[in-house]
Amino acid sequence: MDKHTQLIKFGTVLKQRRLALKLSLRELEKLSSVSAALITKLENGKMANFPKAITIKQLSDALKFNDELFVLADILFEVKDQNMPDKSFEDELRELLATKTSLNSDNITQAIYFISGLEKLQKMQNLI
Repeated sequence: MDKHTQLIKFGTVLKQRRLALKLSLRELEKLSSVSAALITKLENGKMANFPKAITIKQLSDALKFNDELFVLADILFEVKDQNMPDKSFEDELRELLATKTSLNSDNITQAIYFISGLEKLQKMQNLI
């Protein structure tokens, strides 16, 4: 299955769930903090790539999915190019928090800020 077909299937699941819950694009935007424009692109298969894990988490929570949306994304994600640069620690932590906790995007940002502060404090203490 090519990437475009995968993205269309993913978008179809999003749209069907939104319509089943009788949510407008604007209502889903408010519930998920994901812009209506991005939701429209996802639903219509107009994205070049799958959304980030945090976006999937926000949509998943708003659309009352458990882990189904992540499972679908994992099934459809294409194998990563081996030449892609490694993710930063912050990106990996953000993705981990988004997929393995019930934190929202603001809480995740706060947690990363806190952890970064602790790391800086520890480095300062090691200099003393």
